[in-house]
Amino acid sequence: MILRRLVFTAAAFLIPAAVVAQEPPCATNYRVDGASAETFVLTGMTPQEAIETLPDLLIAAGVTMEWTQPGKGILKAEGLDVLAQSSGTATKVTFRATPLLDKPALCRYASLVPPPVAPAVKPAQDPKLIAQFKNDLLMKHEIIEPGPTRGLNRAAFNSEKDFLDFTIVAARTPASGKREYDVSMVLPRYNCGIASEDLNDSGMILSGSGLVTRTKPARVDATLRYTQDAAAWTLSEAVITHIASTK
Repeated sequence: MILRRLVFTAAAFLIPAAVVAQEPPCATNYRVDGASAETFVLTGMTPQEAIETLPDLLIAAGVTMEWTQPGKGILKAEGLDVLAQSSGTATKVTFRATPLLDKPALCRYASLVPPPVAPAVKPAQDPKLIAQFKNDLLMKHEIIEPGPTRGLNRAAFNSEKDFLDFTIVAARTPASGKREYDVSMVLPRYNCGIASEDLNDSGMILSGSGLVTRTKPARVDATLRYTQDAAAWTLSEAVITHIASTK
């Protein structure tokens, strides 16, 4: 019987904690002070951007606007004061209601502020996957940047030694049986054609300025698209998204 009472007592404490944990930030941060109520939320916007964005959203929510000072991060509406301030890498947006509003009502306004964007998680640098990418690019031998450069932006692959650096930047699954990878490579400059640089060099030669030899390697950003064929994944397309000599 004592054990049962202990279990029930523990459950009584756990249930409210679980409810609190599920509350949105605006509800968790809600406070009442005399005749006013206050809460705050965080956003990835700058203080000025937050104040510039809110008026139209608040008006649509039925709030009567009075004035704003985006440069100071301040907004004034009927019964509502908003203050946006830098807080670390985010912006803290405080909503103060006088006379006080209950938690759901004040959170209705605070929820109009876009939350911070979670930082992108860098994919694991799987050596086996990178080895597959390199092998597939060697078999393809050359990739280009589509568009107005008409293939003048290009990169060739002749041997494993051409890959001075190779990083997986992002990975996506746009559809079933499809995979996309954004990669960044450093290649010898003589393996690459870079339209903006090569055309400029040619112009200097024609003007009698002499041959320009570029020795710094090139940074090549590319997207690799794979299609599942039975149990294997096959490189179906590889395109350059950006190419330039390293500084």
